[in-house]
Amino acid sequence: MENLNIFKIEYDWHEGDHGEILLGKRINRESFENDFIKAKEFAESLVGKKIEDENYIGKGYHIECLPAYYEQIVWFLINKLGYIECNYNDETTYHVEDTYDREILINKSKKKVETIELKGESNG
Repeated sequence: MENLNIFKIEYDWHEGDHGEILLGKRINRESFENDFIKAKEFAESLVGKKIEDENYIGKGYHIECLPAYYEQIVWFLINKLGYIECNYNDETTYHVEDTYDREILINKSKKKVETIELKGESNG
């Protein structure tokens, strides 16, 4: 059985929108790229079509812009081709170590963001 591979899909649109998702599946890169092409072709096939089914990603609108293409591609990969959405937490890491007496330790590290307002002296 192949390992679960994670693929990052993202877009940047000229109006400042950005979207990204991590999708996983037990599939190799070449097969993913073939699936991605199928999903793109599916999204392209919806151009100009009004979708009436409320449970369908089309949500009744015409596909006219990059964010809508992206949503359709992701929908197709998840719902038709069996990909799963994955999340990555880069704020927490786990480090395994040992001690001199052969005890195994697991340390959890969390990034901390601290916001402090900087105030200058007023020349009042």
